[in-house]
Amino acid sequence: MLAFQNQHRLPVRFTEILAEAADYSRLVQTQESQQISGALGVLTILGLPLGTALSILQVLGDDSVAHLLIALGLSIAALMTRYGRLVLSSLRGRDGEA
Repeated sequence: MLAFQNQHRLPVRFTEILAEAADYSRLVQTQESQQISGALGVLTILGLPLGTALSILQVLGDDSVAHLLIALGLSIAALMTRYGRLVLSSLRGRDGEA
């Protein structure tokens, strides 16, 4: 049995398979982390300005739909900034560098 294992290099192949499995696991974890970071970035870019604008409008007692749309437009415009494009590209799984 030991001669068969040594002849077919089974211990070496087993070690190589384990190393490949660990590499794939790290790759999947890295991709998941990038997607989570991208999603959190989008929430931050959209949510922070919009939430702040809505809070200010509420405190001022402003019920204007136009002001609400302006706040929404500005928060979406934040996605067009360099950081916004970087976050969106990381959400799509690219490295984000143009």
